[in-house]
Amino acid sequence: MGKAKCVVLVVATCVFLTGTWGICNISWGKEGLLASPFTLPSLQGQSVSLADQKGDIILINFWATWCKDCVQEMPEFEKLYQKYHGKGLSIFAISIDQKGQPAVEAFLKKENLKLTYPILLDPDGHVARAYQLRWLPVTIVVGRDGRIIKTVLGARPWGSQEIMKSFDYLLNESH
Repeated sequence: MGKAKCVVLVVATCVFLTGTWGICNISWGKEGLLASPFTLPSLQGQSVSLADQKGDIILINFWATWCKDCVQEMPEFEKLYQKYHGKGLSIFAISIDQKGQPAVEAFLKKENLKLTYPILLDPDGHVARAYQLRWLPVTIVVGRDGRIIKTVLGARPWGSQEIMKSFDYLLNESH
């Protein structure tokens, strides 16, 4: 197969996959843009705003109770939160479950998850739409200046030594 035909095949495959999976509008390439502001209720009923954490590195994790990869990440985020909370890192886990607080609380109890980082509720999906999400889990890393540093699709071992070293660097470099 010629080089031109190979390029056309790759492009056609990418167009097909993005159209089929509905990820053509995902927030890829938003790096450098300001993170969309939001205020959401927490599980405890308090209003939590992205603006309240300005000056921190912020991880915004979009998840749902039915997402198996999301569930695997939650203890990993807890490890990261335990190490860096109060040292310039904030984590917001935004549930997009349509049944809201009752579904999330039942899920956390069933899975025996004891999480100390804020879990926010977006049952109507307005924040998820603002970030143009079509995939779960998605984690958006926001810099101290409020700009998106990185959008991460899929689960990651957030509590691993390698990722913690990256956050050591990020938190020290951006101060």
